[in-house]
Amino acid sequence: MKALARSVLSRLSPRTLAAVTAARARAHSQRLVKSWGLTAINRTLIHSVGSTIQSGPFQGLRLPEMAHAEHVGPYLLGTYELELHPWWNDLLSRDFDLIVDVGAQFGYYAVGLARRYPRASVVAFDTDWWARRATARTAAANGVTNVVIRSYCTPGWLAAHVRPRSLILSDCEGFERELFRGDAIPSLKTAAIVIELHEDVVPGVTEAILETFRTTHRCSLVASRSATHVSLQVEGLTPSEINRAAAEVRSPQQWIYLDPTRP
Repeated sequence: MKALARSVLSRLSPRTLAAVTAARARAHSQRLVKSWGLTAINRTLIHSVGSTIQSGPFQGLRLPEMAHAEHVGPYLLGTYELELHPWWNDLLSRDFDLIVDVGAQFGYYAVGLARRYPRASVVAFDTDWWARRATARTAAANGVTNVVIRSYCTPGWLAAHVRPRSLILSDCEGFERELFRGDAIPSLKTAAIVIELHEDVVPGVTEAILETFRTTHRCSLVASRSATHVSLQVEGLTPSEINRAAAEVRSPQQWIYLDPTRP
């Protein structure tokens, strides 16, 4: 019955289905964070170091209390998506007029980049109502005013709005195959793009993205690390708990960086 309902909803209202699916996935993830004891570890970490990111490309970003429902340890310790830091070293040396974050969660990237690029227009998309509200709270906590928050991104929106000197981030649970195609392609030729790939959700999406952009971009792939170890002392946490705080809870993952050959 659930499968039938999803099938009918996907045909009648794909945006509603996306919103419902995202909200359920987020709620499930937050329950797991609590059941695995990570909420208690994060609470101790916040009590010790505060709610400001300590290191990494977005050091100094303040996380609102609403974000504490997530596993904020990797963000605060600067180990979140550590695999991408070499790419950020490159990207943050460039100028961007438009930054698009598809799948903004609580605004780590969207607001972090808005702080780094106060003159740029930043558009944060997320189909989950909680994520949109949390992103607004993060923007307010950091005093940024150049972030616009929207719910659903489409190839048509990218085609109409992306311009030269644009940066696009995507973590949309498999929708990337649909998003980066068709009408959107001409506008993306000069955009720098970082995509979290979901080969397990949409088999073949990696090759599809490579095939689409290999003539206009330099394509780099990186896989997620197997473990995270940090040399840090935090009052109230054991070394093992600190490593748990720094480690992301995710299945094996892969990202692609599309660097335009004609910027």
